[in-house]
Amino acid sequence: MSMSSQPHSPISESRYLWANLTVILILSIFGLRLWYLQVYRGEHYRRISETNRIRRIEIEAPRGVLHDRYGKVILGNRPFFDLVYIPQYVVDREKTLLILSRLLGEPVESFERTLRATRGRPKFLPTVLMRNLSLHRVSLIESNKIYLPGIDITVAPRRNYDSNLPSHLIGYMGEISAAQLQKKNVGRALEEKYQPGDLIGKHGVEQQWEHILRGERGYRLIQVDAFGRETAVVEQDESELPIRQANPGADLVLTLDMELQEATQEAFRGKNGAVIVLNPRNGQILSMVSAPDYNPAIYQDGLSVDKWQSLISDPFKPLFDKTTGGSFAPGSVYKPVVGLAALSEGVIHAHTKFRCHGSMELGRDVFHCYKRSGHGQVALATARMKSCDVYFYNVGLELGADKIAKYARDLGLGRKYGIRLNREDSGLIPDSAWIRKTLGRGWMLGEIPNLAIGQGANLLTPLQIAVLYAAIANGGKVWRPYLVQKAVNYLGQVILEHQPELLHQSEFIRPEHFALTRQMLQGVVMAPEGTGARARVPGVTVAGKTGSVQVVGLNRHRNRKDKSVSMKWQEHAMFAAFSPTEDAQIVVAVVSQNDPDGGGGASAAPVARKIIAKYWDLQKERSQSRVGQAFDIADRGTSMKLEAL
Repeated sequence: MSMSSQPHSPISESRYLWANLTVILILSIFGLRLWYLQVYRGEHYRRISETNRIRRIEIEAPRGVLHDRYGKVILGNRPFFDLVYIPQYVVDREKTLLILSRLLGEPVESFERTLRATRGRPKFLPTVLMRNLSLHRVSLIESNKIYLPGIDITVAPRRNYDSNLPSHLIGYMGEISAAQLQKKNVGRALEEKYQPGDLIGKHGVEQQWEHILRGERGYRLIQVDAFGRETAVVEQDESELPIRQANPGADLVLTLDMELQEATQEAFRGKNGAVIVLNPRNGQILSMVSAPDYNPAIYQDGLSVDKWQSLISDPFKPLFDKTTGGSFAPGSVYKPVVGLAALSEGVIHAHTKFRCHGSMELGRDVFHCYKRSGHGQVALATARMKSCDVYFYNVGLELGADKIAKYARDLGLGRKYGIRLNREDSGLIPDSAWIRKTLGRGWMLGEIPNLAIGQGANLLTPLQIAVLYAAIANGGKVWRPYLVQKAVNYLGQVILEHQPELLHQSEFIRPEHFALTRQMLQGVVMAPEGTGARARVPGVTVAGKTGSVQVVGLNRHRNRKDKSVSMKWQEHAMFAAFSPTEDAQIVVAVVSQNDPDGGGGASAAPVARKIIAKYWDLQKERSQSRVGQAFDIADRGTSMKLEAL
C-alpha cells in the first residue's frame, strides 16, 4: 500500500521565511557598516591607523650657553643618553623591569618608584627611568632591544658641568616638581609647556634666568612596529603633520671675568666664607665665591642619600650662597662708616685725638682694644691704620646709634640690591626704632661701643661690604650689583641688555671727607705699620681695612691661635679693599669664616692681594694684546698700500 506524502506545514514555511529575512537583514547591516567604515569614513580611519603606527619623539632644545665678559664659554652642553619607558608598547611590565635590573645592576624597586611617580599619565608618553647612561650601558640596552619592547634610548643635550665651576653662581638643573609644573605651565602654548621629568634651573643663574636659557622643544615622527621599535622615518606632508625643529635657548653674556674668577677660587681655596669682586664704576660683578661649594653635576648624575646627608650636615653649609645670603658682623671693616659719620656731623676732625690705654671703662663694663697694651695718643689716621678700637669706642659714644645708622644707610647698607641670583639678605643696621621693636626699650650706653666697631647687632653680607667700599671709592655712588650683561638668541639677536643702574647717591657726606677716608685707608695697606700690609701689590696703590670678628667671648689667653679652641669658635677674618686709591677699578671683599690661621690682616688680606695682583696682570696682558692687534692691522694696511703701488 503506497503511502501518501505528508501535508505541507504553514508554520514551517513561516519560520523559514523569517529566518531568511533575519539573515538577509543582518548581512545587510554588516554590509552597510562595512561600506560606512571602508568607503564613507575610510579616509578618517586611515588617518587614525596611521597615527597608531606613528610615534611622536620629543626633541629637547639645547639650553643657552653661558659666556664671560670676553666671550669665553663658562658652561655649555653635550649629548647625554637616557633610558625611557613607553607604557603603550610594553608587553610584560614585570619581565621588562627584571631584564633591565639584571642588565644595568639597578634594583627593580628604583624603576617601580619612578613609574609610580608618573602614574595617571597617558600611556603613549615616555617616562625617563634613568638619565645620563654610560656608553657601556647604552650598548647593553641596544643589544637586548628584542627582549625589551617599549624600552628606548633617547639622546638629549644637557649641561656639561666642570667641577671647577662657581656652583652657587651658576646653579644647577633638577627635575621639575609637581608644584613647579603647575605654576610654570599657566598661560603657555602647548609646545612651550613643561612636561613631567623635564629639567629646570634650581639655583643661581640657571634658576633666575630659566625663561631666557630654556629653548623651545621640537619633535619628529617615526614609524614603529608592534613592539614600539622604530622601523622607518615617516615622510609626511609638512602641512598635514609638521615636523618642528627645536630652537636653542638664548645665550647669556655675564659680567664675570672667568680668568679672574678662577684666580679668586684659587686664592680662597681651603677657606670657608665668601669673596666678592666688583667694578666700583658700574656695579658689575667680576668674580664671586661662596665656600665650601658643591659640584652641580651631582644633581644631574643622581644624588645618593649618603652624599645628600654629608651636604646638609656640613656645619659650613655648602649648599648655601654666603655671598648674598650670609650675614656677618662686619667688625673693623665698618669703622670707615663711623669715621665718615663723625666727620660729617662735626664730632671730630682729622686731627682729633683720643688716648688708648688698651681698654675703656664705662660704668662696670670694660671694653678692650685688640692691642691690650694700648696705642697711646692717636688721631683718626693712626686709629684707622692700626685699627684702634678705643678710638672708635669714644667716637661711637659721641655719635649714638641713630647717627651711625643714618650714615650706614646713606652708603647703601641695610637694604637688598635685587641682584637676581640667590637668596639675598638685607643685613641689619640697628637704630632706636629697631631696638624698641625688638627689645621694647631704648639703647643702653654700654651697647654703643660695640656698634662703633662693627659688632653688636650689626650685620652685613659680603656683597654689602663690597658695595660699601665701592661707594667709598667712587665718592658715594651706590650702583646696583649685576651679573648678566646681555642675552643673545640663536639668531644672533640681542634680546636683553643691562645698563648700570644708580640706586643712590650719598646725601650727607661731602666729597672731601670721602677723599680723606680713601687716603687713610691707603695708609692701612701701604704704610709700614698698617694692619693690611699683606695686601700690598707692587706698582699700584691699594686702600683697604682689616677686621677680626669675635664669634664668642674667649679668655685673653685662649685666642684664635690656641689649637684647643674649636674651629667653630674661631674669629672671622675680614678684609675689604679697592685699587687704585683714586679712580678705583676693582673692589674686593673677603669674609673668611672661623679662620684658624689669623685675623683680617694675616689671613684675609693675602687673599685680596692675590686677586688684585691677578686683576692688574690681566689688564696688562690684555692691553698689550690690543696694542699688538692694532700693530698687526696697521702692518696689513701698509702692506696692501705697497702692493697697490
